[in-house]
Amino acid sequence: MNPPGWLPRGAELADPVDLGGSRRSTVLRYAVRSGPAEWGTSVVVKTFAPDATGGAVPRGYLREQIGLAHLPSAPTLLASDDASASLLMEDLGTHPTLADVLVGTDADTAYQQTLAWAGALGRTLRAASSAPAAVRAALGPAIAEDRNALRRNPQTGLTRLREVAGLRHGAAAAAEVADVADWLAGDSARHVLGPGDACPDNAVLTPGGVRFVDLEGTGIRHAALEAAYAAEPFSTCWCVFAPPSGLTSSMLSAFTTGAETVLPGLSQDPDWHRQVRAAVALWVVTGALWLLDGALADRRINPDHGGPPFRALLLARWRWVVRECAEELPDTAALCDEAVTWALRSWREGSRLDLPAYPAFGG
Repeated sequence: MNPPGWLPRGAELADPVDLGGSRRSTVLRYAVRSGPAEWGTSVVVKTFAPDATGGAVPRGYLREQIGLAHLPSAPTLLASDDASASLLMEDLGTHPTLADVLVGTDADTAYQQTLAWAGALGRTLRAASSAPAAVRAALGPAIAEDRNALRRNPQTGLTRLREVAGLRHGAAAAAEVADVADWLAGDSARHVLGPGDACPDNAVLTPGGVRFVDLEGTGIRHAALEAAYAAEPFSTCWCVFAPPSGLTSSMLSAFTTGAETVLPGLSQDPDWHRQVRAAVALWVVTGALWLLDGALADRRINPDHGGPPFRALLLARWRWVVRECAEELPDTAALCDEAVTWALRSWREGSRLDLPAYPAFGG
């Protein structure tokens, strides 16, 4: 592949290496033959494909551009080109990701790096109120999109689950979930600029600490929606297995300590843990949108990397809500309890229904 044609005068890149990714973008590592000193010896160029909205610039490009420029744990943004929707960024090298460690064999390293990930995620947030006006303006459509999704996606997930399983508590749970979404949307004091998709395979374990890549989900949203990734854990990722006892509570503590750099007093406020549990419940009911069809077909998530069965993951998450949210969200917990009963009856044949442990912890 040819080097980008929009490089600064005198810059020259060579020897591209495809780093993989999704259909939404092409990611290449280039050797730097000549360029500014801060580029080092290699850089990464990410070029976005046109998205379904038909806009002049893909939404993921705009989000990631802002994330690279304003989130401290992200790679440094070195250059960008709106016309080609391309981002030139710091190359973090070939270090393992948190996903690599969690599906590896070293339990101590996996435990410590998971806590490091949680603390780094908390510290990389930025209070929305402190974001420059230009950033808030650029993110305007993304903020509206995220706010609509916060209310729409859980409702759509509930509807899908009710259609498939015929659950009785659907209407009451829908009202409860809508109230939760409104609560988080209205609590602007805890809205933050965050990466939005801090999954283990997007967390690079460098000698200088955890760094976050693939920032296409960057946006302004309630901090609890980011914290849910530590409490559940990993709300939208394939790398989800049963964590060892006590790990997720320690992860949430590490996240909260990190986030207190921009949201002081978080750990002392009892509402915070209620908000995190509520945010997890939103992620769980939304999960029917991307997990239920795979569960019905009895597939595995990302089988090339040894991901868990869809069925086991859904059951584990429904049980989380039953266990953690029965007092605060009784109708949502009752719906998830019904879903567990339905699944145990309907999925007696097929893949295992207990979520296996992370390989690093003996799974």
